[in-house]
Amino acid sequence: MSATTTHAVREKSETAAISLRWIIGARDDLVWFIGSVLSSYALLVLYVSGVLPLLWMVAAWAILIDAPHVFGTFSRTYFDRTERRERKRLLLGSLLFFVVGPAMVLAGLGLLFLFLAALWAYYHLVKQHYGFMVLYKKKNNDLAPVDNALDRVFLMLAFTYPFVAFVSNDAEAMTRVPESLRLAFGGLERVLLFATIVIGLLWLGRQVHRLVQGQPLDVPKYLLLLAAIPMHWIALLTPMPQKPIALVAILTIYHNLQYHRLIWFHNKKYTRDERAREEYGAAAVISKRLIYYIAFGVLFGLWYQGPRQYVMSPTHPKTYWTELVTSFLWGYAFIHYYLDSKIWRVRRDPSVGKALNMS
Repeated sequence: MSATTTHAVREKSETAAISLRWIIGARDDLVWFIGSVLSSYALLVLYVSGVLPLLWMVAAWAILIDAPHVFGTFSRTYFDRTERRERKRLLLGSLLFFVVGPAMVLAGLGLLFLFLAALWAYYHLVKQHYGFMVLYKKKNNDLAPVDNALDRVFLMLAFTYPFVAFVSNDAEAMTRVPESLRLAFGGLERVLLFATIVIGLLWLGRQVHRLVQGQPLDVPKYLLLLAAIPMHWIALLTPMPQKPIALVAILTIYHNLQYHRLIWFHNKKYTRDERAREEYGAAAVISKRLIYYIAFGVLFGLWYQGPRQYVMSPTHPKTYWTELVTSFLWGYAFIHYYLDSKIWRVRRDPSVGKALNMS
């Protein structure tokens, strides 16, 4: 074999050892889907050091960043003429989430409602990280059954343990747990820690096995997990004042920025054709310019999170009516959580795969 041929074979083998296929592109993915975790660390440091007051941090984040990301979901569902036609039952049925909170408050189950709402909110963050992991797995043909199973279990445990540990060891957080469930958290924390260590070791062993076998290593997936998992552990286990409220902004801003970039990438389909406005309706107008998307999102933030932050502020008296209003406003978040679990299924919806260039 000639020296040239030997070099070519070696180069091909080294290239095959890793897989570097991105959702948008290396720069965009590294900045928005992975590197934007720095926003969570920034909020954590600024808040813990006392530079950033809690009220201003939470209100600015909620109105300017979080609510617009909820609007991002609406921009490609309720404002999309084709989605309204094809998913009519789903979109109309989702509006019933506005009723759930007030119904539970009226039934005297306000504490249980807020506890379940908080669990769903955290689960939603975890599911987005899982969703991005799946996109990278599909992009990099990292779909072996054993890897799919290990990746899923490892990710879920790695995010669940620190959350349960936080609730178990934070007195303020524990007051938000229904009394009948409080005793369970201590035992659950120990079980989850053991399970996380065992599955983590198995997962690491599988990556070493892939390396030894010469199977391609899904580097974007590793970078995503390396960004998201340690941040959750650090934030959830760091002592801080009024931790349950502060954590909402600290943990979620990373999720928000990831989602905004994915939505904007997806929504490019609304501007690829001159007939887009006729086909898609208002969605094409919202996504015509980035400034339009931002402006509509902030207006929605003022509409949704403005009243919510007011009634939930520490200075506002807590009454039965504020609890009722707060539970109703949770409906926007619930619709976002639920629709997100339906509209990003790349395998079941070819149009989504096409918009995200999954092929």
